Amino acid sequence: MSKTTPEISFGNISFTYSIIRTDRKTMAIIVEPDGTIIVRAPHDLFEETIKEKVKKKRKWVAEKLTKTDEIIKPVPKKRELVSGEKIKLKDKLIRLKIHKYDKKRTVVELEKNILHIYINKNLNELERKKGLKKAILKWYKEQAKDIISERVEKYSKSFDTKPNGIIIRSQQLRWGSCTKDNLLNFNWRIVMAPVSAIDYVVVHELCHLKELLHSIEFWNLIEGHFPEYKKWKEWLRINGLTLDLRIE
Repeated sequence: MSKTTPEISFGNISFTYSIIRTDRKTMAIIVEPDGTIIVRAPHDLFEETIKEKVKKKRKWVAEKLTKTDEIIKPVPKKRELVSGEKIKLKDKLIRLKIHKYDKKRTVVELEKNILHIYINKNLNELERKKGLKKAILKWYKEQAKDIISERVEKYSKSFDTKPNGIIIRSQQLRWGSCTKDNLLNFNWRIVMAPVSAIDYVVVHELCHLKELLHSIEFWNLIEGHFPEYKKWKEWLRINGLTLDLRIE
């Protein structure tokens, strides 16, 4: 449950924010790429206290908001599920090839840069579209599990603490998270990005196993394991909204 607050101003910029109550012990201010501001706060933190903390950070929030113009917005046109349409995997273009056949089970096979999808020829148009979308999403999540598991295995060798598991989720803007049980959650959409961007997200969440907060120690830890993190953090900030499967 979230609650939107009255406006706070800094210079000629005014903004509101939504409060989301969580089990976390500290407060966090998040400026999303679309300009939405979310405050994640403990259940027992008074709203006036939250407001005062946000006011103290209003200059930082305003600076973040001015940078949202740099973000690349996705093209409104959605993809059609037809042969010749293109999607991305690890920043490489994959062309769809749709095959109609007799079997009921939908099969997805990647051959070089072509994703072959075999779907029952007796389905009507609506059933075919739903079946194709479901199959592509399932395939993406399977790819995400394999790719991210491999990257986690590679980078976790240099960490003292190991994750207790990897979960692939469907999320719009959050690329990953780490639970108190040392489970790592990842947004399947990240596998559309270049491998280095995937690695940044993986190392980011692995560092949370040791440092919960985004402290100086946390960012130093990331830099020690992934020196180019600033470049790919910025890449995701600017390009993150384009990593989506917009299907018509």
